[in-house]
Amino acid sequence: MSGRLGGPEPSQRFSDEQIVNWLIDECRDAGNRVSALTTSGDRILAAGSTVIALLATIAVGGGKGYLLMWLPLGVSIVIVYGLYLNNMTRALIGYKIGLEKEIEKRVGVPLITWQSRVNVRAGSSHHVKSLLLMGAVVYAASAGLGLSQAFHTLVSGAWGQERAWLYIALTSVSIILGTAVICYCLWIQRGTRKATEQQVTSMFTATGRPNNL
Repeated sequence: MSGRLGGPEPSQRFSDEQIVNWLIDECRDAGNRVSALTTSGDRILAAGSTVIALLATIAVGGGKGYLLMWLPLGVSIVIVYGLYLNNMTRALIGYKIGLEKEIEKRVGVPLITWQSRVNVRAGSSHHVKSLLLMGAVVYAASAGLGLSQAFHTLVSGAWGQERAWLYIALTSVSIILGTAVICYCLWIQRGTRKATEQQVTSMFTATGRPNNL
């Protein structure tokens, strides 16, 4: 049966061995990208947390506590970026699982099974949960510090007393918006891995599979 443009089908143009080798290369590349994203995310979160803690210390030690009103916004930006990287990692893991299962179906044996059989809970591991818990604690603490400093502007003689309610409103809005965005990022990444895996499976199902080697 010829292709849509009159040429041979992919399974006729390439041998089964070629296709499997390409799938293996792509699978390994996906694994490398997962490792790179995980390492990059850990480093960025560590650097962001260090910078925020340092600036908070300087603000308090330098008598400029009013800068802490910006703390919830800074923390939420770091957390949202971390969740973005985590979502990308979940998608790549789902992609790799789909490739591993396709390789197994074509070869007939579990050739590459790290994500699909061994590390099946990747993306929802204790490491990720610990980071999420730490992020929640840090964000709650930053929100408390930011609000306390915003309300401190109501004290007579405090910095920003003439616009105290404006600072309180802005700090409250930044906390509410930050919380909403964080919750949204958590919600959309719940089914990312499974959805990507199913998409890969559907793609191969639509194009058809040759017989096992």
